[in-house]
Amino acid sequence: MHVSPSPLASPTISPQSSLNALREVQAQARYLFHEDEFAQRTGREPGGPASRQALQRLARSGRVVLAHKPAYWLIVPPEHEHYGAPPFDWWLDDLLRELEPDYYLALLSAARYWGSAHYALQVVQVAASRPRRPLMVGKVHVKFVVKQALADTPVSTESTMVAQLRVSTREATVLDLIRHQSTVGGIESVARVTCDLLPRMTSAGVLDAVRAQGQVPAAQRLGFILEQLGGQQLAGTVRRWLRQQRRSVQPLVTPRDSDATQRYRGNLDWSIEYTERQFELLQELRQ
Repeated sequence: MHVSPSPLASPTISPQSSLNALREVQAQARYLFHEDEFAQRTGREPGGPASRQALQRLARSGRVVLAHKPAYWLIVPPEHEHYGAPPFDWWLDDLLRELEPDYYLALLSAARYWGSAHYALQVVQVAASRPRRPLMVGKVHVKFVVKQALADTPVSTESTMVAQLRVSTREATVLDLIRHQSTVGGIESVARVTCDLLPRMTSAGVLDAVRAQGQVPAAQRLGFILEQLGGQQLAGTVRRWLRQQRRSVQPLVTPRDSDATQRYRGNLDWSIEYTERQFELLQELRQ
C-alpha cells in the first residue's frame, strides 16, 4: 500500500493523537493503513512497542481491526462496528495492490458485482497467483483461488463508492465459473449466472477470455452453454477460435457423473457429452 509521506507528530503524545491519526487517514478517503504510517502520524517509533500498544487499545475499543499480519490495519467506522470491518470493496485494492497486484474479484463474487445475485455468498472470492491463506477481517471472509495465468485474465478496474476494485470481465467470469463449476454450485449455478450476464457480453470480450485462458476443454463447454442459452453470436466466436485448436470429447459437467443410470448424449459440433437432465436445464433457462 502506498503511504503518503507526512510530518512526524510532536513527541508529546496527547490522548487524542491516535484518533486524530485515524481521522487524517480517513480524510484521504482511505481505511487501510500501515503500522509505520500510524507511528509517524502519532510521533511514535515505527515498529516500536508504543505504536503496537496504541493500535491494540484502538482494536479493543473497536476503532480498528488487523487486516493482514503483521502490520496492515483497517479503520472501522461506527456504522460498521457490527461487522467488525468496513465493506471489502472499500479496502481490498489498497491491501492487494502490492501483495498481489494482478488480483481480481472472481467467480460468484464477480458475478454478483456484475448483477447476478442468485446465491447468498459467505465469502469474497478473489483470484491470486499462488496459494494464500484466507483473510478473516471482522465478519468479512476473503478466500483466494489460485489462477496460473492471472495477469493474462481480462479484468475491468471499477470505481466503487470509496475505492477501486479489479473485477474479471463478464466473459472471463463465466469462463472461470465453468472451470470451477464443482465448487460454485455446479452447472445450474454456471448457467444461471451466464443467463444474467449474457445480454451484456460481447464477442470481443469472449474472444479475449478464451485466448487468455487458452484451455480448449473450457472453451468447448463455454461455446456449448452459450449456444444452448441463446447466445449464438457469442458461441460463433468461440467456434471460430476452436477451429485452430485440437479437441477431444469432454463432459459438460466436471467431474463426469459416474452414475451408471445416466445416459449421455453427444454434441459433435462442440465435442461435448451431456445428460438429458443437463440439457433440459439449459433449455429451461434459454433466453
